[in-house]
Amino acid sequence: MYLKDSEVTRFRAEGFLKVPQVLSTAEVAGFLEEAKKLLHHKTTLHWPVEEGMVMDWVADVELESATMRRLALHPVVTGIAEQLAGRPLRLFKSELLRKESAGSTATPLHIDESALPINSAPVTLTAWVALVDVPAERGCMTFWPGSHGLELAETEDLTSHPELRFWPRLTVPLRAGDCTFHHARTAHSAHANETDVTRISLATVYMDAEARFDPRRLYAEGMTDGLSRLLATMKAGDELSGERFPKLR
Repeated sequence: MYLKDSEVTRFRAEGFLKVPQVLSTAEVAGFLEEAKKLLHHKTTLHWPVEEGMVMDWVADVELESATMRRLALHPVVTGIAEQLAGRPLRLFKSELLRKESAGSTATPLHIDESALPINSAPVTLTAWVALVDVPAERGCMTFWPGSHGLELAETEDLTSHPELRFWPRLTVPLRAGDCTFHHARTAHSAHANETDVTRISLATVYMDAEARFDPRRLYAEGMTDGLSRLLATMKAGDELSGERFPKLR
């Protein structure tokens, strides 16, 4: 699958892009079956907020499952990611996300860059693959187009940020097999899941192939997943490379 030049231009201007049906129906079924097994058997991390539980997820899932690694390194997904970036990329991390049915709360407005210890110039982006249908009422994402060009404070909670309070935004429902790509500096949020179907997706972060470790954004401080433990051993400027952070091609 190759994108049109106009789609690449739109991504770079708006900071996100929806690409329909990056996975076939058969692929979705296989990946979803594996995802359900992992979410049932593996320990998950949680994102609580004052209003309730945003979601939980399996960290380092590309290391936990060969099937999920195939999805994180899927040639269509990674090909689109490098086309949008316009340069070689590496895999940074992949997380299997679950937003529970009828009980989750909304995902707060945030940017991903604040939680990524990457000197992100020139580009870091996330591919978010829906493994079930995600209409608005099931917790699909809303993006603030062009917000990746703002000098936003590095904080996860941007709710009161003056540049964004009246900024136009776009809510993007997805069918199973659809994918969104968004820049690490693009402001986004997600609705609560108000349905009786659990929202399941895979989010994979890709970074510039020459990216270096930046401890000023220490990833998920306090967490105990394998990536956090690895990063705790690294020094500023260390390469993010090798088998743990493979090149996409």
